[in-house]
Amino acid sequence: MTDATPRATIRFLFNVCNDVEAMRRFYVDDLGLKQDSFQDTPEFGWLSLQCEGFQAMWFRADNPQPIARMWAMQPGWQGGTAEVVSWGIWVPEAEFAAVFERLAKSGAPLFRAVPEWRQNGYWGLSVRDPMGATIEVYTTPKTRPETTIWPTSGWAGS
Repeated sequence: MTDATPRATIRFLFNVCNDVEAMRRFYVDDLGLKQDSFQDTPEFGWLSLQCEGFQAMWFRADNPQPIARMWAMQPGWQGGTAEVVSWGIWVPEAEFAAVFERLAKSGAPLFRAVPEWRQNGYWGLSVRDPMGATIEVYTTPKTRPETTIWPTSGWAGS
């Protein structure tokens, strides 16, 4: 008798983009994801990120691709209406405020000006990447904060 449990795993998610350098700045510099490999030459461009067991990859499109302008529908927050693929990216609690500040300074489209306390259990911020994909950046505090209104300055975690 054989074990019928599937053993397949996702190893790569392939995406296209118009500008691999812009994607690298957003995902590596602003969000803090780990870059696996990167190339941006006239002949070919790609970005590969390590994502806990698989790689998310972007390849520069041969022809300009449309940039999404609508927010994706995601569980946990009210706002998005587009029924398209979106991402959730967890950030350690101690780094969340700095990630938020980098995103705000970068000019990336934010759904709200500050993070929100979502589903009575985590801080979340919805942002769009350079191709317009909706990303929920979130952290789950070890303890519930005294206030669920994001402070305008001086936040340093719980």
